[in-house]
This record gives sequence, C-alpha cells and structure tokens, in this order.
Amino acid sequence: MGEEHRLDRIEQKLDKLTEAVSQIARVEEQMLSVFKRMDRHEKRLDDQEDDIRELTTDVVANSGSVKNAERFFWVTVSACASLLVYMVR
Repeated sequence: MGEEHRLDRIEQKLDKLTEAVSQIARVEEQMLSVFKRMDRHEKRLDDQEDDIRELTTDVVANSGSVKNAERFFWVTVSACASLLVYMVR
C-alpha cells in the first residue's frame, strides 16, 4: 500500500511537471512572437524616421523655392503697379 501510494504521488508530480514544461514552451513561443513583432515595429519606425528626414530636406528645399517665387511675384506686381501709375500720370 505505501509503495503504491508513493508511486501515485510521483505520477502526480510528474504530471504537474509535464504540464509546467508545456506551459513554459507555450510562453517561450509567445515571447518569440512578441520579439518578432517588436523587431518588425522597430524596422517600420526606422523606415518612418528615414521618410521624415527625406521630407524635412524636401520641405526646406521647397521652402526656399517658394520664398524666392513669392518675392519675384511681389516684385513683378510692384513693377506693374508702378508702371501703371507712371502711365496714368
């Protein structure tokens, strides 16, 4: 009887151990999945940072072009207005 009871306890402990090992395996799979997702998100963030840098340089270049075009427009409007006033006089 004592030996049989002891074997039952050992079997129960082995069952618990088996269950714990399978849970550890599941947790490891989940962790790997999370790490892969994090790597993917980091790569996407790096790509977005590169895009933002490119856009920033484009905006700076376009800003200078727009400034010069606006100045040229107003110089032209002022010249036309001055010519009109000169002709009317």
